[in-house]
Amino acid sequence: MFLSGYDVVHTLIAIVFAYLITNFMRGKVESILAAHTAFLGYLLVAYWFEESDGYDINWTTPFCVLTLRFIGLVMEVYDGAHMEKLKPDQKKAAIKDVPGLLEIAAFGLFYTGTFAGPQFSLNKFRSVVNGDWLDEKRQPRASAYEASVRRFIGGCIYMAINQLGCAWLPNSYFNTREFYQQSFFWRCTWSTIWFRLVMCRYCAMWMVVEGASILNGLGYNGKDKKGEDRWDGARDIHVWKWETGHDFSSYVQSFNCGTNTWAKNHILRRLRWLDNKPAAHLATLIYLAVWHGYHLGYFLIFILEFGCMVAQEQLYSLIDRTPGWAEFFANPSVRPFVLVSGRIIVLYTTGVGFLTFGLVKTKYWIGPVKSLYFLVYIIYFIIWPLFYQFLRNTLPRLPKSEKKSTSDIDSDTAKKLS
Repeated sequence: MFLSGYDVVHTLIAIVFAYLITNFMRGKVESILAAHTAFLGYLLVAYWFEESDGYDINWTTPFCVLTLRFIGLVMEVYDGAHMEKLKPDQKKAAIKDVPGLLEIAAFGLFYTGTFAGPQFSLNKFRSVVNGDWLDEKRQPRASAYEASVRRFIGGCIYMAINQLGCAWLPNSYFNTREFYQQSFFWRCTWSTIWFRLVMCRYCAMWMVVEGASILNGLGYNGKDKKGEDRWDGARDIHVWKWETGHDFSSYVQSFNCGTNTWAKNHILRRLRWLDNKPAAHLATLIYLAVWHGYHLGYFLIFILEFGCMVAQEQLYSLIDRTPGWAEFFANPSVRPFVLVSGRIIVLYTTGVGFLTFGLVKTKYWIGPVKSLYFLVYIIYFIIWPLFYQFLRNTLPRLPKSEKKSTSDIDSDTAKKLS
């Protein structure tokens, strides 16, 4: 944060705004509007003046993390004034005791949560400060050291892969004659390989930060069923699921977990009044796109994510309702095909779709995406919806009683193919 020099003044202004809103507008709907104006509005103005042709790493990078944290803080203070209207899980994050200026500054500038996350609530921060994560002797738990080192080493490995890989396959390659002369298959494949190499950058940041968060207690998450310490309280990347997942849900659940959880709790759940789950999901993704910045590519990748998730849910609903399908996919001999084919589909879809995000400017990604014939968008927004309606109208349907028993046979396969 302080590597930004005098630009740290923007963070100090945000801290003052957070103090004024939480202390003088507590419990008012206007506080939510004020928070979005003071933090998200401020961030968007900053993007306008600071953006360049590439992926910008400047004072707006930590400020975008701070934006969600302070908006969440205002919402949690608002919830604390309306406890009687909250569900049990919401009450855990709600804040009755309004923070002072110093506590807000400490919360916003906590050293393992400024540059790359993770997102955490004020109540979580207070538990760390109070030493709730310490052992019975009020000493750091011994199990923290091994867990911290594992995440740090994992982050270093991802960092090395990213640096070596991006030197070998740079962003500029996708606007070269060599790329355009490749076959369609290899253009898709190189896009996918590049995507995975770039993603190692995010994995590296999150794992290194998580290692530090484990040491300072932010990563402590109570005990597991065996009574062992859990250190996944600041986890932004679930490595195994990220590296082996074979459906789009596995990607969403394993990558950027803190931001996804924040969006679910602070945006998606508060859109229940729409009474339309897909609309609420799309609105949440658009919110995240706006938070990233003005570039068209950001909106395209989040809209593509929405299309992929809808297609997945539609496919699973067909499996659940069609006679014999759930049993077929539950067959152990079919599982390898499901795993491999699902993994390939997810990799190529996300790899091609990421071009609009990773290359940032439209002038850099429009050529590569055109060379791939906008195929992922055509598949998920034209071909699949039509094919789904055809299957939905023609496939036989299980009676409700049998559908329930099929889910009991292998509910995980019937609903998630995993």
